[in-house]
Amino acid sequence: DDFESTDLTLVIGASDTVSSAAEDDPNCSIYGMPVLRVWKSKNVIVMKRKLGSTGYAGMENPILFKDNTEVLLGDAHDSCEIIRSKLTDM
Repeated sequence: DDFESTDLTLVIGASDTVSSAAEDDPNCSIYGMPVLRVWKSKNVIVMKRKLGSTGYAGMENPILFKDNTEVLLGDAHDSCEIIRSKLTDM
């Protein structure tokens, strides 16, 4: 419930648990499943190894295509280390 007041949400490997399809798409296999509504944050960064991979739902997560979402491709551990390093240098 706090996501509406959140400036930035960083999503690491949690495709179905943050999928807006669970609320918006009655034809989706995860429709009705409880999810974290990260798409309500002001900004969302989703870390993924590659585009096109799907979770249990068998479809790409719709939040990847929302205006407030950026996708950071690559190994999440490496990406987190780079982010940590940059923040430490600030």
